[in-house]
Amino acid sequence: MKKFKKYLLLLLVLFLAACNLNLILKPLDLVTGGTQGMAILFNHLLNISPAMIIFIINILALIISYFFLPKETTYGTVIATFFYPMLVKLTSSFNFFDCSSHPFLFAIIAGIISGITGGLVYKLGFSNGGISIVSLIFNKYFHISIALTNFIVNGIIVLLGLYYFGFWNFLLALLVIFLQSLLIKVVLDRDYFKKTIKKL
Repeated sequence: MKKFKKYLLLLLVLFLAACNLNLILKPLDLVTGGTQGMAILFNHLLNISPAMIIFIINILALIISYFFLPKETTYGTVIATFFYPMLVKLTSSFNFFDCSSHPFLFAIIAGIISGITGGLVYKLGFSNGGISIVSLIFNKYFHISIALTNFIVNGIIVLLGLYYFGFWNFLLALLVIFLQSLLIKVVLDRDYFKKTIKKL
């Protein structure tokens, strides 16, 4: 029963992440790195649906993970690999509001949702898979820190967003990334703010 609740909560979190992508990030063309950022870029350049791009990237990452990383890492990404693209496809027709009239406000909302959903996925013991697999492989075989690889890979994706969507979208994307990173830390460590204040 406990496992069932865990998987149910994961699906709910993935559903919220899919809504965030289709209702805010994609309409505002906010390239925030990772698989979602790649999906928005490829959708813009090749008109391929984000769900299909995410599915292809996740499948490739899953195969690579199976051969080059511990099996536990692979198993943790399986559910997100298959269900997240399905939920992105399912929510692609959602059109509840127009976020283009208040892009700054909705960028803040997107950052909050991204941080909470991202943190909960890790807290539940799962992984988003996708491009983050690259960081794990570089860490295992070349001893390059996960943080550094993430920064480089996501930095390239975000800079491509700057090139294709302009400086204002780039700034909004950075705002989303900042809030996302902050809230992931808070979700994983409730005392994060207290610890940070004590260090000051």
